[in-house]
Amino acid sequence: MNRPTWIFMFAAAVIFFTSSFDKFLSLDLGPNIRIAQLVSLAFIAAALLTHRMGLMMEMPLGAPWLLAWCAIQLAFVPVADFWQKSLAYCVWLVLNVGLSFAMVSVFAGNPERLQTLLKIYLLSFVFVASFGIIQFALPIMGGPALLVEQWWLLGRVPRVNGFSYEPSYYATYLIMGLVCLGSLRRSGVTEFQTRKWTFAYVLMIIAMIVCSSRIGIAFVLLEVLIRPVRSLAKIVRRPSLVLGFHVSGRKILLAAACVWIGYVAIGKVTDWFDDNPVPIEMVVEGTGLLGTASHSVDERQDHFADTLQAIADHPWMGSSLGGVTESIASYVGFRPQNFEETKRFEGQSIFAEVVAASGIPGSIPFFCFVVIYLAAPLKLVRAASPFQAAWLRALVLSLVFEWAILQFNQNILRLYLWVHIAVLATVFAAARRQYFGPGESDSLVAGYGAPNLLA
Repeated sequence: MNRPTWIFMFAAAVIFFTSSFDKFLSLDLGPNIRIAQLVSLAFIAAALLTHRMGLMMEMPLGAPWLLAWCAIQLAFVPVADFWQKSLAYCVWLVLNVGLSFAMVSVFAGNPERLQTLLKIYLLSFVFVASFGIIQFALPIMGGPALLVEQWWLLGRVPRVNGFSYEPSYYATYLIMGLVCLGSLRRSGVTEFQTRKWTFAYVLMIIAMIVCSSRIGIAFVLLEVLIRPVRSLAKIVRRPSLVLGFHVSGRKILLAAACVWIGYVAIGKVTDWFDDNPVPIEMVVEGTGLLGTASHSVDERQDHFADTLQAIADHPWMGSSLGGVTESIASYVGFRPQNFEETKRFEGQSIFAEVVAASGIPGSIPFFCFVVIYLAAPLKLVRAASPFQAAWLRALVLSLVFEWAILQFNQNILRLYLWVHIAVLATVFAAARRQYFGPGESDSLVAGYGAPNLLA
């Protein structure tokens, strides 16, 4: 690689590895400025200069819809009394969109460079997962508590949050890497079925479990069950596969042993929890189960109800992304005057947040953007190479998981979500270029893809 290429690759690596940094290497200037945002700004500026101030930059997938939605957010900034937050959110949104433009322009045209970028992207999740496990183990072994925000047992057993605000944020970030790697392994690409990537996959599962986010663990179970459910579906569709299966005495004994071991293990675990109810009560604390307090569930439900109420009160006019908190705060007679005060009134469920921020008509471009990012790459899979097809499926599936898990949390502007979108846009652009050629690809300014494939 020449020097400019290495600089872009290094900047992208920094963005990947620090995209989940909320409280570490960040500046609290009212809004929280993250190191990945600063590097993204430099990356975009360098890409603009390299591509003649953007005149030769390729428009990424779904860009017209996303730009239209950005314009709607900017138009609603004056609606909020505390307009500074609305304006800051618009700046962050434009920065996130700009990252997709820059990444597509820099990496989509070089397959070798793109392969390196994708490996770095996966390794960034392995890095954060490894740190989370270290963060969990150190206090238990009597070591320091590195960036720990919450505890199961104060000073002894931490709830892993990595570099994020809290465990749920950590799980929301890490689930993308886990699902992406899991899909690549199921796709049959030999490289991702090696021992090192198997170890990385298991490492991320362990990190998700020790972070103790109940929603995160539920999504881990969904990911782990994909392969057996697919296998079961094949058997249901073609029972002859079972009838044609060669049954031997060894296989019967092995199956019987597995059933017996599972039965004994479940019995032992059940007996242990009957004798030691405290651990299970700790796990369900905040859910209202087993007589525990339901403050965690109640808080999420209240915030979601307030977000829906904001939509019902102003269905046609949005409040901008930064103004959603102000709308929710008004229900208790409070008017936030700074960024710290607004944090108490965040909306719940990002799709509901988008509608509250944009109004029902104004949210249409955003949902068109969401649908395009799920449909267009999967249609392009038919024409892509096996490697590109595997990556397109993996990135789309992990994006589906991310959209789903964010329905139980807040803030559409999670930086790692938009980094993932930028990576998906880059792989899509690379596959489209390979199929159509540079000239025809560059002429597709709609950012959707080829009409004959995607109509």
